[in-house]
This record gives sequence, C-alpha cells and structure tokens, in this order.
Amino acid sequence: MSKFFIPLALLFCLSLHSALISAHYGGLSPSSSPRSGSALIQKACQGISKCISTLESAPENQKADANGLIFFSLKFAEDQAANFSGVIKVLNTNPDLVPMVQSSLSDCIDHYSPVGDLIEDAINAVFAGVYSDAIKFLEAAVGDVDTCGSLLQSRIGDKSDSQVHFELPDDVLSLNYSLKITLSAALNLLKA
Repeated sequence: MSKFFIPLALLFCLSLHSALISAHYGGLSPSSSPRSGSALIQKACQGISKCISTLESAPENQKADANGLIFFSLKFAEDQAANFSGVIKVLNTNPDLVPMVQSSLSDCIDHYSPVGDLIEDAINAVFAGVYSDAIKFLEAAVGDVDTCGSLLQSRIGDKSDSQVHFELPDDVLSLNYSLKITLSAALNLLKA
C-alpha cells in the first residue's frame, strides 16, 4: 500500500496545481467546450438572427471551436467599430448641425475612441489564455457602444424636439447594434 501512496499523492498535487492555475488565469478556456459549429453559434448568439448569420459566415475552421469563433467575432467587431467611427466623424463635419447634435456626435466619437483598443486588448488576452481579462475588456467596450447608442437615440433621434432632431442615416443605428451583438457573442462564448 505504501508504494502507491507517493505516486497517488503526487498525482493529486499535480491535479490540484493545474486547477489552481486555471482558476488564477481566468478559468477553463472556451475551447474546452464540447460545442462546435451550429451549437456554438446558437450559444453565442442566443437566437439573434443577425448575429447567427454573421457568425455562420466564419470560415469552417473558426467555427470548429469557441476560440476560433471568438477570434472571428472580435476581428469582425474591430472592423465594424472602425466603420462606425468613420460614419460618425463624417456626420459630425456637417457645418449646419445644431450645437446639441454636434455635441452628441462628439460624445459618441469620444466613447468609440477606446473601443478598437479594447477589442485588440481582448484579442491579445484570449490569445494569451487570460479569459477573465478578455471579459473585462469586452464589457468595457460594450458599455462604450451602449452609451453611444443611447446618445444617438435619445439626444438626436428624439423627434419631439425639432431643434435637436437630426435624421440619422438608416445604417448608423444598425451599425451600432450590429457591433453590440457581435461583441456580446464573443462575451457569451467567453463566459460559457
């Protein structure tokens, strides 16, 4: 019996050590999930059709596991954030805008400025396996996207005040919403 005690104790210590390391660095990796393909996309998108169609456009190798789908989502979101920022900056150059609309667009630009960096930080954290940091970066990015969307809807999209109302191009709110659901999909996979 004593000749089995030392190997068993060593095995127990090693398994405990790896569990502690995993907990310290953000838990189990999303790639340890048994889901793949459509099941993984459904988990990420939670039934939102626009999200599902976006993630289904990922290459097959990226749909095979959670990490691949997270990377696809984040790279897609990074492009969306750049496009949205560009559209808002162009809108803000209109010299006929009332000060309230200019202020709202400027505030929105201020909230979007760190989004690209936060997404890049999340990508780096996923790559390094520090999933808890990736979650924090993405939650901050979603917060900035939400704030901008609220500014656009409440301050500019309010049709009751003709002095402030500014007709936004149809794709502006859609781009903001699309970015939010893409970031949320990556968050859902990281938290799964």
